Amino acid sequence: MHFRSTGIVLANSSSGGACVLTSSALVSTSDKERMLTPALKIKLRLPNNEVVGGWIKRYRLPCSMVVIETRFSPDLRAACLNKTVQVEPHSQLLAVKHCFHSGKLMDTRGELIDGPSEVDSEGFMFSTCKITMDGSGGPLVDFDGNIVGMNDYHDQKFTRYVPTNKILESLRDIWLCVDEMEDLCITFKPFRFTEGCSTGRSGDKRKRKDFASSIPKPQEFIEDEHTPEFTVDEHKHPTIHPWPSSEFTKVVNDILRSDGYPLPAYADRGMHLEGDFEEEFGIAMWSEPTRKVASMKSWGVVALASFNGKERHFACTGVSVDCNESTSIILTSASLVRTSGDENKIIDNLRIEVCLPMEQRIIGTLQHYDLSYNVAVVSIPNSCKNHAAIIFEEPQTKVVVALGRAFKSGNLMATDGSVTGGRNKFDCRELKFSTCKITKAGIGGPLFDLNGNFVGMNFYDSDGTPYLPSDIIQNLLRSFYAERTAAAGITEKPNYRWPVPKPYWYYPSRHPKREPKPTLFD
Repeated sequence: MHFRSTGIVLANSSSGGACVLTSSALVSTSDKERMLTPALKIKLRLPNNEVVGGWIKRYRLPCSMVVIETRFSPDLRAACLNKTVQVEPHSQLLAVKHCFHSGKLMDTRGELIDGPSEVDSEGFMFSTCKITMDGSGGPLVDFDGNIVGMNDYHDQKFTRYVPTNKILESLRDIWLCVDEMEDLCITFKPFRFTEGCSTGRSGDKRKRKDFASSIPKPQEFIEDEHTPEFTVDEHKHPTIHPWPSSEFTKVVNDILRSDGYPLPAYADRGMHLEGDFEEEFGIAMWSEPTRKVASMKSWGVVALASFNGKERHFACTGVSVDCNESTSIILTSASLVRTSGDENKIIDNLRIEVCLPMEQRIIGTLQHYDLSYNVAVVSIPNSCKNHAAIIFEEPQTKVVVALGRAFKSGNLMATDGSVTGGRNKFDCRELKFSTCKITKAGIGGPLFDLNGNFVGMNFYDSDGTPYLPSDIIQNLLRSFYAERTAAAGITEKPNYRWPVPKPYWYYPSRHPKREPKPTLFD
């Protein structure tokens, strides 16, 4: 068995089936990245102890959440999720879980931990309720029977949870109308013995007292009883199977195709995609000089992605180099529009989306490109905060900072290093190198010195980070402005190659000893 969790019923209808919210740990790897684990069979134990099959309906939700769909059951009731529920600091709370093997319902008490420091960067909050791993995905309930949030086991002193308003925000515009969810308002049956659904606004002390007195004595969370038929031989050498065809894999395949990634050939536990555009770079704690540069220049750093129809072609970083009252000019890599098979051509009519610092997404227009130096210029409607942040200079400090922005998350990335000689494996001999470690998401991103001077534009290589110096970029921009059209990039110049590693699947069973990442793919 891969994982056991608890779930919260979001919807249940004879026409649309039932949808259950739970922790993404149910279907993902156990590390912090929580990568999707393929070819899992999902089973749900209903309140009547019937075991039914389920499948993933929505996987990519914030705060490690996933929605599982199953068939309609008259024994299920949709929970009431109300964004207006207010919980006072140190309020008494109950964490609840439904054991898969035994069918038992368990709860444990705790209280809300209050304070800005107790809200992490992903939006989780914390309580003192002590839960076990299979309590992940279960509801956190106040003594009025209102659902405060969804618990997520994290092996820490406190238990983190996703607040109800964050859950509703994540589900909005995805597939279920938030207003309809609030209208459902079914009481949380195991702990509510009065009819109707409290909104948390009335402050009815009598109801609170009646409810609290009716709660059975809390029992400590214990691990679910394990039955022989679910025993798995962990020591048996795993067999790698072909990638199956099922409802689950169909969902995965659709996601991969839309992101422009290859489909898996095998189903292997722990398998994951290498060389994707979502991998971010930069240490969690920036040094003070790095933080200063990132703070100064962050408003000029954007993420870009190009799309051929519904399929993403490429994603990278860009930096604002010029702006006027109506337009901002973004410098980036020509890999954004370059064909995969023929590096001396671009794909016409690509749709370019630009993610601005406040995660606003707008459409960009390709204005100029130079395939020899792998440089492109994209224009976007001007934003008052999207400042041009470029001063063209040679590095005046030994330490340099590479910046980037991830397209899907919108996160700013930063890492420092120093300019080095480096071995140039590229055709373009004007390239220089730094020791900054970036990922593919940082291609096209700026390199600054500690004074904020623009040193160059980054490319990607596994052995070091090559960058095109600022003086060459400045000359290219001058020629672009003189020519004025995107087609002006087609001139008689050297045919330099700019290889970018293609994403590939890593299978632990097939490659027990991790092999070095490939550096060049044609």
